[in-house]
Amino acid sequence: MQTWTVAMRNQIEDFLAQFAGAKAVFVPNEGNAGDCLIFASTMDALARASIEVEVADKGADFRNRIVFLGGGGNLVGAYRGMREAIEACRREADRVILLPHTIRANVDLLQSLDHRATIWCRDLRSFQHVRESNPSLDCRLAHDMAFHCDVNQFMSDQSCNRLGPAMLTERLALHRTSLDKISRMPVVRFMRTDREALSSRIQTDLDVSRAFGCVTDAETSRLAGWCFLKAISVAKRVVTDRLHVAIACALLHIDCELVDNSYNKNREIFAHSLRRFDWISFSKSGKAEVPDIPAAKLSLITKAARHTQRFRDRWLSGALQ
Repeated sequence: MQTWTVAMRNQIEDFLAQFAGAKAVFVPNEGNAGDCLIFASTMDALARASIEVEVADKGADFRNRIVFLGGGGNLVGAYRGMREAIEACRREADRVILLPHTIRANVDLLQSLDHRATIWCRDLRSFQHVRESNPSLDCRLAHDMAFHCDVNQFMSDQSCNRLGPAMLTERLALHRTSLDKISRMPVVRFMRTDREALSSRIQTDLDVSRAFGCVTDAETSRLAGWCFLKAISVAKRVVTDRLHVAIACALLHIDCELVDNSYNKNREIFAHSLRRFDWISFSKSGKAEVPDIPAAKLSLITKAARHTQRFRDRWLSGALQ
């Protein structure tokens, strides 16, 4: 595992250490196979921290409990799932911890939270938004929970390797593709086909995040996350506007060009996290025909993001003191 990937976990791991031996409720973020990867990675992180976790279902009792809310991109104007989860537990829980999230709007919700809440953001823009909305709130900055995935360990998981191949083959066949076909393509376009797509003009070979279902129970979600990683792992090069496809490529050491999404989530997380990986580049908008150049040959916006990050880091170090 890369040294910088381990370093990217430090803030969360240090924070979780205070809950070692505790019992907690975990509310996963609803979503697709990318969110399943977050779910599986978070469960592993909580287990490493010796936190006993009960995965919440509808009607869960949050009274006097420690509640961890899954990370992701669900606390924005386009979605209500995480907002509703916070509203369900904020008054009764002893602690409410939102794991690294992209956050937009929801000012009234942020202002309603008190000293029992800790909000983790996964990009600087979200961090600034939360601080401006509620300066007294415990708000911190870290990286997406998918970076807590130990890829080698996950890909060699015995249960996933026993149950996953059949599911993987079946789901890919439904989309008229296969691991072999993906592996033979010089560039694979894993583009999204939902409302976050920045442009419907961009062609897709497979919306891999939607191919393997969505977040359900822990075991099924872990299997979906494994299939998601396995499908990406055979690609030579990738173009995507799916954030967790790019994060998977970062972990798997696959050249990837990340295209922005509809509310600039990808741009912000590239600047905060993915810029560390030389094989991940960023472009403002994709094209139907992708030039055959290595992802390491950076676009101007990528170079600008990496150049200006030094100034972001200086500002952030002062803001967190």
